[in-house]
Amino acid sequence: MMITTVADCSSLEHSFAPASTSSARGRSSSFLRFGAPRFNEDFIRVHRCDDQGVTHYLSLYYRVYHPSHINSQESPPLIVLHGGPSLPSSYLYPIVQNMPTSRSIIFYDQIGCGQSSEPADERLYSIEKAVSDLKELVSCLGINKFHILGHSFGGVVAYEYAKSSLEDDEQHQMCLSLTLSNTPASMEISHEESGRLVHSIKEECMLENVSTESDMPAPRIVNDRFRKRHECRTENVPEALVTAIQSRGVTFGPDAVRNYIASKPMHLLSSSPRSVDGPNKSIPPVLLIRGEHDFVTEECIKGWRKIFTSRGYREEVLNNCAHYCHLENPQGFSELIKSHCFINDY
Repeated sequence: MMITTVADCSSLEHSFAPASTSSARGRSSSFLRFGAPRFNEDFIRVHRCDDQGVTHYLSLYYRVYHPSHINSQESPPLIVLHGGPSLPSSYLYPIVQNMPTSRSIIFYDQIGCGQSSEPADERLYSIEKAVSDLKELVSCLGINKFHILGHSFGGVVAYEYAKSSLEDDEQHQMCLSLTLSNTPASMEISHEESGRLVHSIKEECMLENVSTESDMPAPRIVNDRFRKRHECRTENVPEALVTAIQSRGVTFGPDAVRNYIASKPMHLLSSSPRSVDGPNKSIPPVLLIRGEHDFVTEECIKGWRKIFTSRGYREEVLNNCAHYCHLENPQGFSELIKSHCFINDY
């Protein structure tokens, strides 16, 4: 989910049920009530430096489903990164329901979200710092091989992590595969496309004269239609998403995110002295998923095709889905993830 557009999911707040008063560690969501697998959860300490070079130590919350398999060589774990930046990871927990129990699945709340620290100083937030946190988490968990799935903005952090790993000669963490779910290659284009879709709905409402024929104010009608068409097309908004949005954390930026444009790893650029690939110095196989009606449109993902030029890259579009495919078509989404991980386990 991207931020700073009038059609951002914050627009859904008016129609959502009140957030649960239970803590995030409580088992209050419908997903947890209906027999979800057990998990381990804990915190690690990560560090971030401000502009003056002062180090700040922060707590980062993580949760591991099927923890007994975290060091499996046959089915290496899957690390899942949430979007926002501001949403907690809880809206992604339902993914576990359709994944095999033989693979550990790791979620964590990025700094500023959920149960992790929420520093007020915006200077402590950046994509680079989020990548550093992920490296610290992987190191703390002691896993050397794993898959990464990033949803929306989480896909940006996932890609930048994979890219930085290629550019770091001391990096010994191995990402076996990368899944970018509903992730634009350019945030600016994403905002433009969202604006275009919103404008289209506004024109539609004007033609229908809905502001005089409905009890709902016009902006709310526009937001409601945008949600149902381009964000989450389920009849009712899933509880996991409702709760996550109502408990959203710090939205840093906006320039740190709004100006993001994905670029190739430096060592793959012809002008770089490291342009000749060494062993294992390549982006892992990439699966890009988006919904047929996603506000991350076809235009938003064109940039990825310029970066991922090998046969290890493929795209999948889930019919009648929008931005939250894992909630709109859980089975179809999970089958794609299971297959992508399985064929790249070794």
